[in-house]
Amino acid sequence: MHAKSLVVIDIGSVQTRALLFAQVEDRFRFVSAASAPTSLRGRDPDVAMGVLYALEHLSRLSERPLLDPQGSPIYPERADGAGADRYLVTLSAAPPLRAVIGGLSPDWSLASLRRATAAVPVQVVSTLSVVATDGRRPTEEEWLSALVEAEPDVVLIAGGMEQGAARPVRALLETAMLAARLRPEDRRPLVIFAGNASLREEAVALAGREVPLRVLPNVRPCPEAEQIGPVVEALEARYLERAAGVLPGLSLVQGWASASMRPTARALAHVVRYLSLEAPERAVLLVDLGGNQTTLIAARAGALAQVVRHGSGVGLGILPLYQRRGGEAVTRWLPREISLEQLEAFAWMKALHPATLPQTLEDMWLELAFAREAMAEAWETMTGLWPELSRPTIAFEPILLTGGLFAAHARPGALALAVLDALQPVGLTTLLWDPVGALAGVGALAEVEPGLAVEVLTGRLWIPLATVLAPALEGAVAPDELLFTVEVHHRSPEGATATYEIEVRGGRLEVVPIPSRGETELRRFRLRRPVDLGWGPRRAPRRIRIAGGLLGLIIDGRGRPLQWARDPAARREQIARWLWDVGALGGSL
Repeated sequence: MHAKSLVVIDIGSVQTRALLFAQVEDRFRFVSAASAPTSLRGRDPDVAMGVLYALEHLSRLSERPLLDPQGSPIYPERADGAGADRYLVTLSAAPPLRAVIGGLSPDWSLASLRRATAAVPVQVVSTLSVVATDGRRPTEEEWLSALVEAEPDVVLIAGGMEQGAARPVRALLETAMLAARLRPEDRRPLVIFAGNASLREEAVALAGREVPLRVLPNVRPCPEAEQIGPVVEALEARYLERAAGVLPGLSLVQGWASASMRPTARALAHVVRYLSLEAPERAVLLVDLGGNQTTLIAARAGALAQVVRHGSGVGLGILPLYQRRGGEAVTRWLPREISLEQLEAFAWMKALHPATLPQTLEDMWLELAFAREAMAEAWETMTGLWPELSRPTIAFEPILLTGGLFAAHARPGALALAVLDALQPVGLTTLLWDPVGALAGVGALAEVEPGLAVEVLTGRLWIPLATVLAPALEGAVAPDELLFTVEVHHRSPEGATATYEIEVRGGRLEVVPIPSRGETELRRFRLRRPVDLGWGPRRAPRRIRIAGGLLGLIIDGRGRPLQWARDPAARREQIARWLWDVGALGGSL
């Protein structure tokens, strides 16, 4: 029997969200959302308190009591409408796992392990390879020293195609087991073996009863096949198991849930995979940017690529992000000059007070400059692990935007520009905005009630932010050079028509408002120089129907990759012009 109501609790590093889904008339729908600070700071950290505050807030907003007089969640739903049938929990607030990976070949087994660890909050602290990058073969003593020094939570060993090499993989396993036994029993890492199947029994014998071990299918059984899914699931389970031991109050929250807790990224991946299966010919991209974690998930025909970067965001993760990217990378996105001292002061303020919202335009520009670097870093990681995603032929449709950053800003143009700057998509795409973080809830719902999740998604719980047309250009483009013209043709529901001719110039963004009602088409493309609009070089459709959104249509004529002016003052003028084009330069917040 389907649930009539369901609450999803998403515990982030800064905010805890509570999302209510319920049967409303003849459909299962997203009803309401509320949030409260995640109670991980102060003298008595307790994530359960943040959850209860979020549920109390949700009760007031939805006019549905969710807590009993003793302060516990009410379930199942009562006859008077109080409570909910099920409570689910997703989590991204826990610190990442420390991992050591070991394998034979950097291009095969180790590459597969890197893709697996990228999909989970994992920090790879050391890599053991039979053949080092300089061609030298490390000794087993060097492997042992690296394992002891790393103090990992998990050790992953792979390598050897099926019926392939066994001896060097056996040496890696023996060294990993020895290093684990050198640590106190309660601090021994989980060893995951996902290599040559002929070594499975030996791995079990080497571990004995002293070393925790998971034996999984070979991540690389042959050159043409990769199966990292079981490794990702094992890492997620270890992440959640460890989280229960380091986050006070989490075990209590788990007791309220009617299904196993899941990482937030896994819940979001369900949504992305479903949307990619709806239209297998296109790729879907999701960006989840929070206070301490940035996640990118791409999918095409159900095949996932996923990157979770912990210590990257606009809250607690802003300081490690700043240390990795540097002040020059951040300030290149600002329209006004700022000293490194001011930049560092802002970063420290956000790290100490991650829930604060921008109060001025300057604060907004600074926060979104850091957000650009967080997204760009995650995108660089993703395209490094999955190079095929960086090809100009890959156009993402749609791009979904969720997470704390996208819930904290009231300037849609500024958000859209930050995404275009960081990811630099090509072709025709749609930006879909999830300002309340509901997508994680839908993904959690999909694990227990997939039919209801599809019903919620059919209702399109996101806000269309803009349709974007971003041509790829051959060679450098001169400022204000005419690239092409296009007619925007709109027909209202009453039958009235309007046509606008748009001139698209180099280095500029054109924002064309489009009414939310009626039908809009792009017609009569006239190319004035070689460009690729997403249909191949120097090709354009006769007409194509597009949707609008809060911003309407954005035509990005800046080219790919973006070209900055070399002179700092000229670059700031360039950034100011881009902000002006999308309505994010003047006024007040």
